[in-house]
Parts: sequence; structure tokens; C-alpha cells
Amino acid sequence: MKKIYVLLLLVLVATSSFGQSKKLDKITEFELRNSGSIIDKENNVNGYYFFYLIDKLKKGEAEYGIQILDNNLNEVALKKYISSKHSYLIDSKFNNESLMFAVLNSKERKINLLSFDKKAEQKGTKSFELSKKEMQYLSIMTKSSAYSMLYPVPNRGFIFNILKDNKKLGYATTFVPTDGSQEWTYGSPKDSKEFITASPIAVNEKFVVLVEAKKPGMLSSKLTISAKILDAVTGKLIATKEYDAKNPKLFTNAFLDGEDNLVLVGEYFKADDNVFKDKSMGLFVEVLDQTGTTIKEKSSSWKDDIDPLLADLNDDENYYIYFHDVIPMANGHYYAIGEKFKKTLSAGGMASAVLSGGRSSATQLTITDAFIFELDSDFLIKNITKFEKGKSRAPSVTDFGSPQLNAHAIAGLGGFDHEYTQIDKENDRFYACFIDYERIKGEKNKTAFKTIIYDDGEFSQDKIYLDEKGKITKVFPAKIGNVVIFEYDRKKKELNIRMEKLNIN
Repeated sequence: MKKIYVLLLLVLVATSSFGQSKKLDKITEFELRNSGSIIDKENNVNGYYFFYLIDKLKKGEAEYGIQILDNNLNEVALKKYISSKHSYLIDSKFNNESLMFAVLNSKERKINLLSFDKKAEQKGTKSFELSKKEMQYLSIMTKSSAYSMLYPVPNRGFIFNILKDNKKLGYATTFVPTDGSQEWTYGSPKDSKEFITASPIAVNEKFVVLVEAKKPGMLSSKLTISAKILDAVTGKLIATKEYDAKNPKLFTNAFLDGEDNLVLVGEYFKADDNVFKDKSMGLFVEVLDQTGTTIKEKSSSWKDDIDPLLADLNDDENYYIYFHDVIPMANGHYYAIGEKFKKTLSAGGMASAVLSGGRSSATQLTITDAFIFELDSDFLIKNITKFEKGKSRAPSVTDFGSPQLNAHAIAGLGGFDHEYTQIDKENDRFYACFIDYERIKGEKNKTAFKTIIYDDGEFSQDKIYLDEKGKITKVFPAKIGNVVIFEYDRKKKELNIRMEKLNIN
């Protein structure tokens, strides 16, 4: 199961430029509040950022450091930022021109959006006030390592998306420009009698696509899901495609293709089925044009289309597959990257559920092998490739929801083994990266960073073992064909950052 790391590190001031590795050792004590990769619109890694506490000042203020490295781990900039001691960086994105930080002041219930250029020179600030309920919503959402509230609009600005304390529950989606253009906001009606949430699923310079979910009450299982296409320049609603009880579908992936058509990928159900508890019938791909009209659609049933292919792989039938990414290739084919899972009873979970009076889960998702589906240009499944990896387990969000609904929630919490997928468009290649928990008979269990590489029509694999006694390890995407590994040595109070090249057969 993907680990959510909280690092309290001692020291960290660079003494020289980085090169391909860097050792940061004890100089002063500070707390790392957030760090990550700076990724551009082509999904390439441009560098890395660190946001950390340097010193606590008087009157409730604190001094923070913002350090930016390039994709070779060379230092680009190190800037100081004065703010409340209750400040936390909760998200950061890059739009090819500007870097945006969303910094939460938990005491004042305020989110400050800080804009910086590539040299970490501050360009602007915008603040959003939060109600007590909105703070509660945010505290729940930010427990997920996969949570995001910022979405880059290439070279123009950022989409800022947040839940709102309306009459029930709503949302607001705001375009925050960095190019001097007009700001806009689109959101749910403030007086709505329904619970409505939404999140951007695809963004480019022309369009912003939201997936919106609404239901009559918080505990209601009656759910309507819609894809909403907005004009990225004005924020005006262009089209809505609704999926209700008569046509129930659950999205797992979406992207805008080269012609700005919206490609939706997910699971479909029988008419009047409940997506909260009923098993899906199979997978679907649907392509919508800019008016929301379906121009292509293909369904593949578990029973008739997928199970026979999996049987050829000697795989059992009691399974589900959660898809993390769908990758379009130059020849018009698509590769869907997923992991197999089952909903199972947990011995520890059952004991905990009894002791807590049913307030905790007695079930779990058991996550095993990785699968990559190849689909042709008409979305017909051409081939399925299985990649074995060890078991991991994640507690169910609810014992009463369907396995696939739990999988959606657990994926949002970072509970699957999939870390990230990287696309090398220039070479028509991709890298699907996982954490693998190896259990080898007669040997100590090992944790490995496993990469499945697709290149020139063939798959190969590479792995790097991460187990180091007394160390906390985390992996980050790096420039194409590489991975960056952070290792914090508790005893030496030392952070080592290194870049390793992946082997391509």
C-alpha cells in the first residue's frame, strides 16, 4: 500500500550545487512542510520544490524557505517567505511559465495562492477565506496524498477548486490568471437543496472539464454524475453530459484528445443499478465532442470480453480491476494501466469494528497484480498483459459500499501500489511505476520500486530496492527514463537525494 509520509527532518541547507546526487546534513532544525515534482503540460519533470519551516518568529509568525531545483537536482533558487506559524503548503502546480503554491493558514482559515516565476521570484498573491465547515471539509480532503485543488492551464493560469459550505454542500471552481487575463468562477447554486461536488478531470488552454456528482442527501445512494465542459477563457458552461439511474456510469479516467474531444473511461452498469453497491457490467469508453454529443462509444463486458482473456493468463475470476491511467499512443492505440483487487475480510479490522461498535471497517481491499490492457483505435481490447507483484492491503472506506466504489475512494487516498505513470511522447514510450512488496520464501520481505516500460511494442521491467534500515524512503518522478529517490537517515539526521537511471531492454 502506498505510504503517506510525514517527514520531520533536521537541517537542510545546500553547501554546493546538486549534480546527480545531493547530501543535506545537519546545520539547523526545520520541518519540511511539503515537497514534490514540478511537472509541465507534457507531463515532463522540470524540477523539484521544497517548502519548509526555518524558524519561528515573534507574534505568531514564522520564516519559511522555498527551494527550487532543476531536473538535474541543481539549485535554481532559495527564497524566504514570512507567514503565520500555522501555514502549510497543501498543493503546488506548474503551468510552464509560473509555479503556484496553495498555502493554508489553519488559524485564520485562509488559503493564500502564491505565484512565482521559474526563478522563485514572487509574482502575485490571492486569498480565499474559509468557513468553519469548509475547513472541516478541507482537513478531510488533505489527508489524501492524491488530493489536489490546483490544476494548471498551460501558460495562462491555474484552476482553483474547493468545496463550499452552501445550503448543503457545493463547490466553486475559479480560474486564477497569471498572464493578466480575466478571472472567473463557476460553481454550484448557493441555495441548492442537493449535495453537489465537482472536480476538474481535464484541462487545457481552451476547455475545463468537470466531473460533477450530486445527490439529494448526504446518506442518499441516488447519485447523478455529469461531465461539464466549460470555456477556459470565460468560464461559461458549454455542454453537460449527464449519467443518471437510467444510464449509470462511473468514471476512472478522462482526457482531451488532439481534436479537443473529451474521452471518458470507466465502468458501466445495468439500467437502474446502484453504483454504490452493484457490480459493474464491464468497462466503457465514450468520446464526446465540444457540444457534449457522443461521437464514439464502446463497451467491453467482464463476462464476455474480458474474463476469457484473463482466463488465458490463468487468472482467477473473483477480482476487480481499477485503472489508474489511459495512455494514447502514436499508432492510435491506447494502453490502460490497472491493478487487480478484491474486497476481503480483515481479521484485525473485524476486531477493531467490534471494539468500536461498527465505526471502523471490518473489510479491506487486497491489491495484487498489475495489468495493462491494449485497446485499438475503436477501443476494442486487443491484448491484456499481466505483471505479478506482491499483495498489499488497504482498509475499506465502508463495509457496505461496492468493491469498485471503495476502490475509487482508496485510490483518492493513495492506497493503491501505483505511484505514477510517465509518458515519453518523443519516443512513443511510457513508464508505469509501482511499489512492490516482495515476499520471497526463506528470505526477508523486500520493498521495491518497480517500473513497467513499454518501448517499441514490447514490455520490460526494472526495479530498485528501497529497504534501508533506519531510513525513510520516498520516490519522485524525474526526467524521462529516471527516478529520484529521497532517503532520510534518522540516526545521522541526513537527507540524501539521488537520481537513478531506469534500464530499458
